[in-house]
Amino acid sequence: METELRGAHKMKLRTTIVSVAVAAATVFVMPTAAVASAGTGSYCVQDLAGGPKACFTTERALESYQAKLSLSPLLTVFDNTGWSGAGGYLNFVSAYGRTYCDAAKDKNEASEGNLGVRQFSTGLSAAGRISSYVIKAGSGCFVTFWDQTGFNGTGVTWNQNCDDMARCFGPYFDNRAHSLAVT
Repeated sequence: METELRGAHKMKLRTTIVSVAVAAATVFVMPTAAVASAGTGSYCVQDLAGGPKACFTTERALESYQAKLSLSPLLTVFDNTGWSGAGGYLNFVSAYGRTYCDAAKDKNEASEGNLGVRQFSTGLSAAGRISSYVIKAGSGCFVTFWDQTGFNGTGVTWNQNCDDMARCFGPYFDNRAHSLAVT
């Protein structure tokens, strides 16, 4: 799975185990020899400043690497309602490697101006497909979704988890997000 990522710091693509209790939990293990050469593993981390991409053949190897770097998602979005990972999910990590949001309301935490360049774990484009999401507990983060790319159009902002975008924001926003920002 190749995904174009933009920004100035490290971002990750990884599998997350999401509990029904609405909390993204990461399994931390010691590093293994499951590191693959760039571009060959299914679980990858990309240096957004144009640096190397590290890929791993197993989820546990990637999670171990991320644990060493203290990477933790601020937001996980899902293709299905009810936080079901079966339809695909996508994690957003702070551009600064933080596990919290600061008081600034700029789009500096974990943003994507064009969800068409991001893919769910299933390989499907995330544009116009987000049906539920989880914000990292205790992070102080808000998420804003827009119905157009470039953080344009109609937007909705909330600081709570949402198991069904249609229920939380009305039927218009179910499967309509084309850009998002975590602040």
